[in-house]
Amino acid sequence: MAVRTMLPSKARVGDTIHFSFPQASLKGKRITAFEVLVNGKKVGNPEMKITSGMGGGTTNFVFQATTPGTYQFEITPLIDGQRGEPRLHTLEVEA
Repeated sequence: MAVRTMLPSKARVGDTIHFSFPQASLKGKRITAFEVLVNGKKVGNPEMKITSGMGGGTTNFVFQATTPGTYQFEITPLIDGQRGEPRLHTLEVEA
């Protein structure tokens, strides 16, 4: 797993956040689902949206910010049933 150090993103309660995974780098395969941990707890049936475009489009995990706080995400794409490389992300949600 590659480790990247990133500053936390910021959002406000009521915002919708999309974590995008480009399809172009998957060489004809598709992201069929996501495994998502938020603050160490597994998200059941994470919301997913697919967009298409000239570059192959993206598959997005969609998070609704309903409560203020700091959220640690581990988002793992499932690519044709196989686990892809997880991404780590921090989101600070303000009231």
